[in-house]
Amino acid sequence: MGRRKSFNQSEVLNKISMVFVQYGFEGTSLDLLVNATGLLRGSLYAAFGSKLGMFIAALKENINHGKDSFVTTYLMVIAMMELTSNNVEVKQIVLNWYHTQSQVDIELTLGRALLHKSGLLGGIDDGKQS
Repeated sequence: MGRRKSFNQSEVLNKISMVFVQYGFEGTSLDLLVNATGLLRGSLYAAFGSKLGMFIAALKENINHGKDSFVTTYLMVIAMMELTSNNVEVKQIVLNWYHTQSQVDIELTLGRALLHKSGLLGGIDDGKQS
């Protein structure tokens, strides 16, 4: 019987968050998450259930623990662009977060993040060639 590998969940979720920020939800493969975290597939699935479970856990971690607003904002953009239209849980998380923000500030912040993510304002490198 295999030994259960222990890990710092907050640290792992920080690494998972950065992968999703860089590649988006659809662009993130399990191999990228395995490489970033140093954990085996089985350990990730045991802890989070699925890639969606990893994204949701990362999103909640960033919201609930006052993580870097840059990362939280980018995760929100990814959630809105890729998941809220077909996932009720993600949509509710985003709505709850949105209602805690200053409407004027958050619209500006999300708009700016979207422009950066699209490459129109020169945002993070998503590893894609133009």
